[in-house]
This record gives sequence, structure tokens and C-alpha cells, in this order.
Amino acid sequence: MNTRFQAFISYSHADARWSAWLQRKLETYRVPRRVRGQPGKYGPVPERIGAVFRDREDLSAAGDLGDTIRGALAGSAALLVVCSPAAARSPWVNEEILSFKQLNGEDRIYALIVDGEPNAGDERECFPPALRFHLDADGHLSERRAEPLAADLRRGKDGRSLALLKMLSGLLGVDLDLLRQREQQRQQRRLLAIAAASVCGMMLTGYLAITASLARNDAQRRQAQAEDILGFMLGDLRQKLENVGRLDLLDSVGDKAMHYFADLDPRDLSDTALAQQAQALTQLGQVRLDQGRYPEALESFLDAYRRSEALAARRPGDGARLFDRGQAEFWVAFVHWQARDFDAARLWMERYLDSSRAVAALPEPRPEWLIELIYAEQNLAVLELDAGSLDSARAGFASARNALEEHVRTTPEDLQLAWALANLESWQGTAAERQGRLVLATGFFRDQVHVLDRIREAEPELPRWQQLSAVAELLLAASLNTTGRFAEAEAVAETAKRRMLALTERDPENADWRLTLMQARVARASALFAQGRQAEATAELDAARPVVLEAMAAGDADRRALREAFAGLSLDTALALHRNDLESAVQAAEKMIALFSVERSDDPVEIGRRAIALALAAEVAQRGGVAAQADEHLRAAEALLAPLEETSRYWAVLDPWLRVKLLAGDESAAGEVRRRIAEIGYHPIFPWPTPGEIFVSTQVAEGVVLDSPR
Repeated sequence: MNTRFQAFISYSHADARWSAWLQRKLETYRVPRRVRGQPGKYGPVPERIGAVFRDREDLSAAGDLGDTIRGALAGSAALLVVCSPAAARSPWVNEEILSFKQLNGEDRIYALIVDGEPNAGDERECFPPALRFHLDADGHLSERRAEPLAADLRRGKDGRSLALLKMLSGLLGVDLDLLRQREQQRQQRRLLAIAAASVCGMMLTGYLAITASLARNDAQRRQAQAEDILGFMLGDLRQKLENVGRLDLLDSVGDKAMHYFADLDPRDLSDTALAQQAQALTQLGQVRLDQGRYPEALESFLDAYRRSEALAARRPGDGARLFDRGQAEFWVAFVHWQARDFDAARLWMERYLDSSRAVAALPEPRPEWLIELIYAEQNLAVLELDAGSLDSARAGFASARNALEEHVRTTPEDLQLAWALANLESWQGTAAERQGRLVLATGFFRDQVHVLDRIREAEPELPRWQQLSAVAELLLAASLNTTGRFAEAEAVAETAKRRMLALTERDPENADWRLTLMQARVARASALFAQGRQAEATAELDAARPVVLEAMAAGDADRRALREAFAGLSLDTALALHRNDLESAVQAAEKMIALFSVERSDDPVEIGRRAIALALAAEVAQRGGVAAQADEHLRAAEALLAPLEETSRYWAVLDPWLRVKLLAGDESAAGEVRRRIAEIGYHPIFPWPTPGEIFVSTQVAEGVVLDSPR
């Protein structure tokens, strides 16, 4: 094949910085001397990769690829796809992959994952459809799934160095281990240069301050300096500092760079410089957000927004610029949200929504812009839910759902949109549940299950849909339990359990699947316990116990594992109380309290979980005759619940509040809570406590208590 380019980079506009990084790294990479000239899969290994094509200026507005792009695809030896949810939704990226396959075959296509999840089957999907499936004999996408070769830049995955080597290994046709060994030898030599690099960084920051004051009237010089600085920050220095665990040096450079940016008037800068600065500032904001440095993160995101706003103002009809401005507004909203400043977060999230509306209203908007509007509505609704504004959240979810349903009707084959709809059904169920509308909530969770049934029928072999169906079924089972439909909840949980048993038989080491199976067993055991079938509940919980212990060991590293372990321990405590096995009940209750603390004082879910643990522990202490400990647990639970209980209709708050009042002997308050619980139609899984019961024996036989309370 006559090739002008060694590779063609296909990417979404949202991932432009990653495509630029990849092109720069590939074109500047020098193959280690000991590898050059060796026989590779595609001939002798060259000294350099050669030219890499990534320009997308010649895309036509008619929804087809231009001649320049088609020519570049035909003249490229390989295709590199920057994969993210934005890429998965991009018709341009999908068309480029499809065209390359039709022109050059499917062998030399490599994926670089920068965000999302491969083969996720939901809004996190990062592989475009043309990447996930082979072509048929006629050159059209078939239903036969492909397994693209992928490098992974996501946090905790390959990292930049290994990901780059994976891409180079494919392009050069040499063994990855060979490149890694040679690069490690190079790295040893480069470590000596790190000290110099850090000194260079300090010198650079001083230089920035000087040039900022000396070059105020020289806009072009400042523009060139800004672009060089950004290339340095995003390229060599960051990579070297990551390799030696010294990102604190990058933080220092970033702080100085931000001061430098502050001295630049965006009106003096080119579009390219502004866009690069916005990307750099967004990256710095994300690093600071991960570090919990909210004020510094906010400063970075606000500066990124100002540049995106300046670009949008220059080209008011440019959808890409408006879209970027909306993304910047989202990040400003998100950092306020994480800092629990709901008023500021709401203001910026509404701006993000307005920008999304403006993009969607443009003539011939891209499909991803229309979907972004729905996501913007959903994000604002989730914020309102978190802030406790339940009516606003419910209205926002309903609006997003109605819009998404229209997209699903017009493109029923788009399973990603169908999954987004299922996800919205779940959010609506959560909002209704917190409002005390339990029957309505069950209906939403049931709708989610039905949508996933349709998705699963379309791709029955995809494990992701099987697991997501099981998770949806467990949400439905939990909702059924709240209204006392325990037999139906048991049946739904049994369906989820069988689904996950089939998956774990295929891959017993898949920790995520094992956790979902454990969740299904605990859910079924809870429904059995509520029906008075304690022996069966105990057997089901015993089967789940090994994974419960694994989840407990995971601790704060896996919050989902922690939640599911907590559910198992709470049932363990209730079963032990039923058997009058106080020793086991005390152990389970102590583990439950130690396992899960309240991280946010305004989160009713966390507060309710902690409060039920304290209430069950108080009941155990009362039954054991340890009144002082029982009172201590009750006071702690009351302090948690008191700010919420007066206005809440959420069963997760009212259930532990009633237990606290019953155990404290406050009959008047308990009666009022009973009335409110009856209004919403809630039924407890664990029986309401009877205060004053003290047991003196822990002997049991087949789950039947031998001794009576006295």
C-alpha cells in the first residue's frame, strides 16, 4: 500500500488535547538504537515513526467525509482512535473508522482510551460502534464483535509512558517488552536530568514573571511564549515529574503559570492560544480537584471559563466554541458542588444548561450537542436532588426523560441512548422515593428494568447488559420491600441472583460481578427475613458472607463494596437478634458502626445508614442489659436524625427515627412517626423493637429461640 502517513488519528473535538499529545509524541519519538533496523512485522524498524495525520478542517457540513480526509485515510498505514464517550457519540469518528476499515482492512487499528469505559453499554461507552464490530463481506458493519487493541490513559491504568509504548509497538510491529526494556534503560539515564528539569521549572516561573512585565505591549511575543509554556507543561515536564512521583513541582509551575496568564489580555491572543490555555487550566483544575484543593481548583476552572467565553464571543455562531464554554461552566459548577456550595453550583449549572440549549438550537446541530442538552438537564436535576430540592429535581428528571424518549423513539437501534433512558428512570425513582412516593418510585424502577430487558434482547451476549439488568432488578427489589411486597421482592432478587450466578461461573475472579451477586443474595435474604423465613435467610446470607468479608476488607478504597457489606451486616445483626444470639449480634453491630461513618452531614442516605446501625446497636445493648451503651447509641442516632426528621418523608430517615423513639420509650413521638410512616405506606424489613427486653441465653436450634425475654 502506498502510504503518505504512518498513522491517521481519529478523535472527537472534546479530546483535541489528547490527539495533539499523541501526534507530538509519535512524530518526535526516536526509536532506541538497538531496536532500529531489526526485522519488524511491517519491515525493518525505522529510526522515527514519520508523519501522522490528525487535521479535521476538511470535514464537509453535509455529514460526509471530505476528499482530503478520505485521501488521508487511504494513504495511512494505521488508524489510531482516541476513545472517550465524546468519541463514541461522534458521527465523524465513527465514519472515519468505518472508512478506514473499508479502504485498508481491520488489522492496523489501535485504540487509545482517555475517558469512559470500553464495552460499557451505557453513557460511559468509549468505543464508537464501528470500532466494536467487524465488517461483513459487503463492507458494512456486522453483528460480530471486534476486540480492538487498546492502550489506556485512564487513572490507575497504563499511564502515559506505557500507553505510548503500546501504540508505538503496534505501529512499528515490534514486541512491547522489547520497547519497554529499552525505554527503561533510557529512563535510568534520564533520571539524572530530573533535578535539572525542576530547576528549569523554577527558572521558567521567574522568567514568566519577567516577561509578563516587559512584554505587555508585544502581543505576538506573549502569545508565542504562552504556547511554548503550555507545550512544556503538558508535555515533557509533566511526564518526567509523573515518572518520579514529583507532581508537586508541576503544581508550583502551574501556580506561576496562572499568574502569568492573569497578566495576559485574552483579546491579544489567537484562538489557538486561548484554546490551549483553557485546556491547560482545565487540566490543572482537575488535578487540584482530585487533591481536594477546592479554592485552587475553582480558580483554574474560572480562568479556563474566561478563555472559553472569549472564544465563544469571537464566534457566536460556532457550535464547537459554545459547546466548550458549556463544558467550562460545568467544571466551575462541579467544584462548587463538591465543596457543598449549592447556590453557586446551581448558578453555574444553569449557565451550562443555557449554553447547551444555545448549541442545540443552532441550525443542523451535531447529534452529541442535542444529547448534551439532556445531560445538562439531568446534571442539574441530580444537583437539586443532592441539595434536597426534591420538587425541582423531579421536574428536571421528567424534562430530561421526555426529551430523551423522543431520541430513543427516532433512533431505537441506539442502545447507548436507551441505557441513558434507563438511567433516568432510576433517578426519577430515587427522587420519588425520597419524597415518600414509594409506589411511584417502584413504577420508575420497574420501567428501568423493562428498558434494560429490551437492551438485553438486542445484545444478549454482552455481559455488561446482564449485570446492569441485575443491578436494576435489585433496585426494584429494594423498592418492593419498602411497600411490604416481600414475596415479589424475593422473586425479583432471585432473578438477579441467577443472572449473576451465570456470569460469575464464566469468570469467578471478576470482583464486580461477585459483588453484585453478593448484593443479590443479601437482597433476597432480606425479603426472606421479612416473610418470617429466617432459616432460608440465614442460608442465603451465609452464601454471601465470603464476599461480605472481602468488601469489608476493601474499606474506603471501594465505597460500593462498603455499602453492600453494610447491608449484609445489618441483616446479620437482625438475624442474630431474632435467634437471641447476643454475642453474634454485638459483633455484627460493632462491625457495622465501625464500617460506615457519615462523611457528609447533609446526605440523608449516609445519615440514615449510620442511624440504622446505631439503632440496631442500641437494641442489642438494651437486650444485653447494657443500658449506658444503649443510651449512648441512641443519643448519637438522634443527633444525626434530628435536623432531617421533621420535614422528611424519606423512609431511610423515618425508619431509624422510629426505632430510636421506641427504644427511648418516647411513646408520644413514636406515635407521630408511626402515623407519618403509615401515610407513605412504608413496611420495615426488620421488626420494630420492643424496649426493655433483656435476654439471658443465646442457645438456639434451627433458628428457634429457646429462651423467652424477661
